[in-house]
Amino acid sequence: MKVTLLGTGPPANPNRFQSSALVEIGSDLLLFDAGGGAVHQLLQAGVDLSRVGPVFITHHHFDHINDLFAVIITSAMRGRERTLPIYGPPGTAQIVDALLNQVYARDIRFRLEEDRNVRHHGHSWRQRPESIRDVAVHEVGTGVVATGDGWRVIADIVMHGDFPNAPDFDWRCLGYRIEALQEVITISGDTVPCPGVIRLAREADLLVQCCTWSASDLANPALSYTTYLTESVLPTTIQAGQIAAEAGVKRMVLTHMGPSITEEGALAEVRQHFQGEVLLGSDLLVIE
Repeated sequence: MKVTLLGTGPPANPNRFQSSALVEIGSDLLLFDAGGGAVHQLLQAGVDLSRVGPVFITHHHFDHINDLFAVIITSAMRGRERTLPIYGPPGTAQIVDALLNQVYARDIRFRLEEDRNVRHHGHSWRQRPESIRDVAVHEVGTGVVATGDGWRVIADIVMHGDFPNAPDFDWRCLGYRIEALQEVITISGDTVPCPGVIRLAREADLLVQCCTWSASDLANPALSYTTYLTESVLPTTIQAGQIAAEAGVKRMVLTHMGPSITEEGALAEVRQHFQGEVLLGSDLLVIE
């Protein structure tokens, strides 16, 4: 298996694209999240966009789905000939339906009419606009959610926001565990330490772990709100180390990193709990 980190930043980072990672297993190209810049980065990595998919969405924050329609349409316009499966938590189908039938409905109609004109004039091209709508959305929870040639993907609920005072708000976030070739890769999604991410990362060969705050942020009066956020929204470097240590992972790469995280500081803080190999993620970093 090969992992390419396409985007490793949270929103509004001028030096990093948003969350997205590609996992290659044989000829299969599994895309996890599609934050802003995902398509650009896939092209930079030399990926054939017509072959991308399935797509796995961890949650519905904009920096994880900004490029979802871009993936759908560009894969079709690059010649995708098969249905594009999209997996995600409840609400994913509503989002995809809105993209196809409301937000970009006129764009899609334009592509279809343009295609008819091109072919009417006797020309041929690789673009297949009719496949833009050829997607299959699967709203998933815990357990095995997808299988392929020698691989399977397991999902679990992780903690990224807790809203007990909003019982009508169905906000569920997922992490994913990819098992193939007797190896395990875990995509944490955005999460603080919780049972779900520990289950997903148990004895993983590689944990791709979100890590937004430096431990030093907690002592900064201007960032006093981070104490609350680290309880249920996004983790510190120390918490990332706790997750890796408790799960017994072999290697961990940090992603979704805030501006306060530096290599020297992050490694020291992670190693308060985790003694395995730690990498700081960067856009287009490839991990075999």
